[in-house]
Amino acid sequence: MLIKRKIMLPLIMLVSLTSLRFGLAAGQNEVVRLQAIRVENAPHIDGNLVEPVWSQAVPFSGFLMVEPVPGSEPSEKTELRVLYDEGNLYLGIYCFDSEPKRIAANSLAHDQTGRSRGWWGMGHQTASTSDDVVRILIDPFLDKRTAYVFYVNARGARSEGLVSGGNASLNWDGIWEARARIQEDGWSAEIKIPFKTISFKKDLPAWGLNVERYIPRKQETIRLSGISRDANFNNPMTAAELEGISDIKQGLGITIRPYGLVAANNDRLEDNKYDWKTQGGVDVYKNITPNLVAALTYNTDFAETEADERRINLTRFPLFFPEKRMFFLEGSETFNFSSSISFYPFFSRRIGLYQGQQVPINFGAKLYGKVGKFNLSILDMETKAFDPLPRTNMFAGRVTYDFLQESKIGLIVTNGSPTGQNNTLVGFDINYASSRFAGNKNIWLAAWAAYNWNDREGRHHGFGLRANYPNDLINIESTYAYYGEALDPGLGYMMRQGIQTFYLQLSYNPRPSRGWLDRAIRQFFFEASGDFYWKLDGTLETSRLTFEPLSFRTESGESFNASVVVNHDVLPYDFEVAEGVILPAGPYDFTNLRTSFNTASFRPLSLDLSYTVGGFYSGHYGDFSAGLTYRFRGNLDLSFNTNLVRGTLPQGKINENVYQLKLDFYFSPDLGFMNYIQYDSVSRLLGWSARFRWEIKPGNFIYLIYNSNWERRWDPASRFYAAGDRGVFKITLSIRP
Repeated sequence: MLIKRKIMLPLIMLVSLTSLRFGLAAGQNEVVRLQAIRVENAPHIDGNLVEPVWSQAVPFSGFLMVEPVPGSEPSEKTELRVLYDEGNLYLGIYCFDSEPKRIAANSLAHDQTGRSRGWWGMGHQTASTSDDVVRILIDPFLDKRTAYVFYVNARGARSEGLVSGGNASLNWDGIWEARARIQEDGWSAEIKIPFKTISFKKDLPAWGLNVERYIPRKQETIRLSGISRDANFNNPMTAAELEGISDIKQGLGITIRPYGLVAANNDRLEDNKYDWKTQGGVDVYKNITPNLVAALTYNTDFAETEADERRINLTRFPLFFPEKRMFFLEGSETFNFSSSISFYPFFSRRIGLYQGQQVPINFGAKLYGKVGKFNLSILDMETKAFDPLPRTNMFAGRVTYDFLQESKIGLIVTNGSPTGQNNTLVGFDINYASSRFAGNKNIWLAAWAAYNWNDREGRHHGFGLRANYPNDLINIESTYAYYGEALDPGLGYMMRQGIQTFYLQLSYNPRPSRGWLDRAIRQFFFEASGDFYWKLDGTLETSRLTFEPLSFRTESGESFNASVVVNHDVLPYDFEVAEGVILPAGPYDFTNLRTSFNTASFRPLSLDLSYTVGGFYSGHYGDFSAGLTYRFRGNLDLSFNTNLVRGTLPQGKINENVYQLKLDFYFSPDLGFMNYIQYDSVSRLLGWSARFRWEIKPGNFIYLIYNSNWERRWDPASRFYAAGDRGVFKITLSIRP
């Protein structure tokens, strides 16, 4: 009964909020409409809006402020022009600025203008706080559910992605062009989006369009439509309508992406010789309809993918690393399931990767897109034999159906496992979402269930509920889940089995409105949360209570956080928390104090600090993290990060370290040389990953990749010995007849 009362508590709290009524500001319910102008002569994309063709479009300048004062006039003027021809959509944006020398343009890297600090785990990104940037959302289906997003900063660095369920993901890489220039009175951007790149529904009276500008030195957000603090830019429900687009063509809807590479590999064994090989493969994409894509891949390669970051893990559970391989990222949004971050029925890193090694993929096929109100993503892959793994076929399929305005119901099926063992999973979920709850608030309610057929004994099912109220002033998040001890998705991720879990987070985030606090603090964040894990018989195994009495973000962009964490954990077995440090099974209670400080990331030099200190099982420990980043005009990005853990327990001492150095040089948004150096004291491996990336023209790349490792040994002095290296020269083309 106690668990049931805890499950019902957040639901009752959310329902009780319906008694509140929040009036919308005048004009927020009005649909903003713009007109796209058809032209015969396309503009040249160079970042300057000086060509006569741009004068054919009437500039729209009716942007309003979202942050810090919703609905007010922006401090800087913004103008938007929209043109199109038979094959492309063109957007011209002029961002006036009274202090052009203070425009922040710190990055030329691809997919950096949409990413902020922190890690979500599923590749979700929020608005960047590092650069002056313009974000564009296009809903070419006018279904107000899914959309494309395109970002460009003041130096022309680009990011692109997909929007689904109110979340933007930069997983998708489309072929498009953008250039930007810093001018005497601000900065301007020209954008060209080929209709071959995006899916769309023909003969619509309008497309959804939203444009957002962010000025980091003022922490000011300016938007075309959806101007309340609770309005999510990534929710197409708030978008304006772009009228006038007609008689456009997508071409044959075929994209062919062949690649060829030459690689040299040296395992640094006794013969110490390089093994050379040549390899080729191809991906073929075909638009079956303007919004349904089929893809085939043969001899797939991911040599250009960035190395995973190394982390310290003092838990008895596996870490989650995000997917970075492009073939698996495209269309992956549909696979998002309503379960918590402890359980994903499908996780594509289970295909083609095994214990950090790349497993050769022979061929694969996928189908993703929309058919009416149905969204689908189907993936079938076959890997080659890779000791000790056999040749294996793996399948995953997901279908969702849209109902009401923002809700959906879905089914997921997976079959297979990397080891070749029999494993099949079927899951069902339902999501109710609304951005119009109690007037203009957001709410999300979800339920899910899954059943897994495998060779393990025990309960093979799982189910759960979620209830979230994600808004600016009050934010509530709650989750309940039940995981059977035999629930083990062969192609998924699962943190722990045989457990019931309940999580509740309450946040109150006021903004000072008068006095010196108003001048110094942008927003406070007061938070309390509880995370509980019970065995299936109802015995409490783990609990974590977090209290955040002081957390704020300043008007200048700095942030500070202090919290207290009360832990209870019952170890079911003797656990080696660090090398030679074995904790006996049994209950433990301990409390930590956490603090963190971050300087504003739009500055050329930024600093991130965090420190956790206090009890740790039978003893005490300290966990220190620091990050220092220096950026120079987008051409240089230098960052150093470290995580140091020191612990003293009756069973022994903990001394673990991770060091990371990134040294990236960018000569343009299309040409860069990136270096990632890491060392951790657990594996005692020093790794260097170097990548040269040149986008010769949109969709066509040349890569030079070098990866090397050195092992630290004591004989008797501390030395580093070569443990293997690999070099790759790769060319990838995009052919669109």
